[in-house]
Amino acid sequence: MKIEDKILLDEIRKRNSKVFEMLFRDYYASLIRYADGFVFDKIVSDDIVQNFFIYLWENGEHLDVKSSLRAYFYQSVRNRCLNYLRDLKVKDKHNLLFLEASLNSNDPSLLQDPDIVDQIHQALESLPKEMRDIFRLKYLKGAKTKEIASLKKISSNTVKTQLQRAREKLKKRLIETTSINFFL
Repeated sequence: MKIEDKILLDEIRKRNSKVFEMLFRDYYASLIRYADGFVFDKIVSDDIVQNFFIYLWENGEHLDVKSSLRAYFYQSVRNRCLNYLRDLKVKDKHNLLFLEASLNSNDPSLLQDPDIVDQIHQALESLPKEMRDIFRLKYLKGAKTKEIASLKKISSNTVKTQLQRAREKLKKRLIETTSINFFL
């Protein structure tokens, strides 16, 4: 480690606000650009870098820097980006599993997540009218298969077939067009 880095590290450990401000000014913009290369979202990149600097300020006395401060800063931001992406992958996989469970379930109470409901409503418009009506009756109104069959004057098997086709079409469309990036 360079002597300048050792001095700066000592000042960070002492919580020297002037040194901290200088490091913030010197590295903030470039760390955001670096983070954005991982997460492709300026707001998230900004949050990651801000959280890094908060961590640095709050835990500076415990820092164990082996190489340069610059390398430590970039490695820390990189790790935070990778953690964010890992957590996003888990969340998106959960959303996909939830969506699939919701579409395959006979329990309309599963469709309580507002994001999932909004996505389904948008995708519903792509279904043929009768299929869309049957799907809405079943999953959004909670009607039973026999009730739908009676109301629509069709057989229960036709209702089941239409629901199965609707679920398949919706799953395909939602996976293709959703704003959530599903990582599988």
